[in-house]
Amino acid sequence: MTVDTNRRRFLQTLAVGSVVHPILAGRRAGAQSHAGAEPEALWEEVRRQFAFRDERVPLNAANLCPSPRVVAERVRELTRDIDVDCSFPNRAKFGPLLEKSREAVAAQLGVTADEIALVRNTSEANNVVNAGIPLDAGDEVVVWDQNHPTNNVAWEVRAARYGLAVKKVTTPAAPSGVDELIGVFERALTPRTRVLALTHVSNVSGLRLPVRELCEVAHRRGIHVHVDGAQSWGALDVDLRALGCDSFTGSAHKWFMGPKEVGL
Repeated sequence: MTVDTNRRRFLQTLAVGSVVHPILAGRRAGAQSHAGAEPEALWEEVRRQFAFRDERVPLNAANLCPSPRVVAERVRELTRDIDVDCSFPNRAKFGPLLEKSREAVAAQLGVTADEIALVRNTSEANNVVNAGIPLDAGDEVVVWDQNHPTNNVAWEVRAARYGLAVKKVTTPAAPSGVDELIGVFERALTPRTRVLALTHVSNVSGLRLPVRELCEVAHRRGIHVHVDGAQSWGALDVDLRALGCDSFTGSAHKWFMGPKEVGL
């Protein structure tokens, strides 16, 4: 069994800044299906794509996932390239490579390249969004209590500095369904609410919020919806047009198995 050439090329792009999911990339590039393969043989092939030791299998992809060999090798190759020749002419080639990466990420997420900014991780991206939304004293930001600290503390810091109000929403431990979740957030919104900051999938409980429906509720009131997608990007098929949020952040080093310090 061999790794499809198109899939390998796509994964190598990852190391320059693209974080397109290798499985999705393979499907879209026309990779050979292994549907008829024996499960043990298939998983042995998957295992060979990674360098971790046989006696220890990393399972905490929600925090940090090892990159496939093809990604790690590409990172090392590009690092060596810069170390050998860090001149401006040599570095000039990275601009087009990064643009190619942005285009690949955009295509995977269903948006255009000019809507994608590549940063170092979700935490940095959350803070970029936080600092970029124009707000006035007295404006209100509604957050979920299961957000990652970078999607909550940053709002609290800005509120303390500039006179904003932050309202924290708690959802039921065992919600009865989508309608109950929507109702909890909808009741928290007021005429002063300008931002609804959510997490697509909680890293605390694993709860997946009905983001599309919450966006519809918020947009009827003219509210900006920000979504932290650190636990959904790479684990789920994410179509940002269908999701409907105004800003979305994520990291390549989690479920996407991408290079470290690449996010959007």
